[in-house]
Amino acid sequence: MDKDVLIEAVLASGVVLPAPGPGFVRLQAAAADENAGPKELAAAVSQDPAITGALLRVANSPVFRPRSAPRSALEAISMLGRTRTMATAASTALRSQFNGLDATAVEALWSASAKAAELSYAACRQTPSKALADAAYLAALMQDAGIAVVLKRNPEHAGLFHSRGEALEAGARALDVLSGTDHAAASYLVARNWKLPPDVCDAIRAHHDPRGAGRLADAPKRLAMLLAVGRRLRDGVSPDWIDWAEMVEAELSLNEAALEELASIAGRPESQ
Repeated sequence: MDKDVLIEAVLASGVVLPAPGPGFVRLQAAAADENAGPKELAAAVSQDPAITGALLRVANSPVFRPRSAPRSALEAISMLGRTRTMATAASTALRSQFNGLDATAVEALWSASAKAAELSYAACRQTPSKALADAAYLAALMQDAGIAVVLKRNPEHAGLFHSRGEALEAGARALDVLSGTDHAAASYLVARNWKLPPDVCDAIRAHHDPRGAGRLADAPKRLAMLLAVGRRLRDGVSPDWIDWAEMVEAELSLNEAALEELASIAGRPESQ
């Protein structure tokens, strides 16, 4: 089924796309000004404690190795940069839209997305496409936003996500079948609705479609591959990964030996 048909199917299924909250809208408006710096971005989120707290948690995470612990939104934004700040804010704003959903499923989904974002970012830094690292972080955080959107419409399937790793990906595939929709298309619609960069939107749309990714321009194609790499490092070798492995090695110079080394550095037991 082609992209447009899948998108129409998602819209026809009755899912409701979440609207970005006021904190994210203010931040997005500030970020649209090329002359705005960390001070202006920090002012935009100053009245949103959830986004501020999330920025501090991310900035203090081991993946970014801060020299000293950021203690304010300004310090966190200065360290994270514009794109990673937007990524963290978008994820936080989206999560707040799903109060009332099965808490175990929501936590599993967001924890998995956060881990995939860290791993996609770290992997990208080891490739010739390291300039895409921040965009890969944003795309990975938002790649499964559509799952929560579909669950909002079909809450009876939340039990599919009382799991982790490869089982979580299997749950996503089962949800598509049971709901008659497509979570990657739904994620794309959320990303587009929230005015995320077009390359990020296209990569999210193709994050389970290697053939579709191969038809994209270089940047979104490589972003889609980096999303697959993040899932590979998080989950191990899964059915989802097999179709990506050859193109990832050819485009990003990441063979299995390099991936095993990255997985070891990330501290994920390969026996998981």
